[in-house]
Amino acid sequence: MWKIINSPIVITIIAIAALFIFRATMKPKLASEIRGAYEELNSIIQDGASDAEKTKAIQQFAEEISKQFRAGFSAGFKSTEPEKNDEDKIFAAVKEKLSISGIKLVPTEWQNHEKIIFILKNDSENAISNLILNFEYFKNGEMIDCRNDWINEIKLLEPHQEIALSKSRNLPKEESDAFKSDEVKIKVTSFGLK
Repeated sequence: MWKIINSPIVITIIAIAALFIFRATMKPKLASEIRGAYEELNSIIQDGASDAEKTKAIQQFAEEISKQFRAGFSAGFKSTEPEKNDEDKIFAAVKEKLSISGIKLVPTEWQNHEKIIFILKNDSENAISNLILNFEYFKNGEMIDCRNDWINEIKLLEPHQEIALSKSRNLPKEESDAFKSDEVKIKVTSFGLK
């Protein structure tokens, strides 16, 4: 994509479009200065397109325009990066303050199911929503299953709020004992800040 954007044709089209935009929207003084530069460029082209020195001047002019456009685009894209970095820092800080405790496998009335209970606590100063947890199931120290689940029981977990939750896991009908876990680890993978 960068090759296409940096091609001379695209840069020339952008430069011409910019000239028309400047002409239409800028103050008369600036428009006359831009018009003068445009007319000078036209006179250079008409006077001696074959002249190597003038051709070099045109190339330098086009390169300078492309540098300015690139600098403008770069500045525009960089202006949103600090906002994203701040958002990531807040997310990481809140994630550190979320704790999961009391993880237990408990009996269930369904033969081909496992039920896990646990407590989720939000010790941060931010409310969270759209919580997704990662469940890792182990048997004899070896991971046998994992999954990410959206915790739809929580619409909004307020700051310093704690809630007890449960999650069920389906086991295969045949050989369900072979797939029962003896340990479950739960990690927070994603959430929204409110």
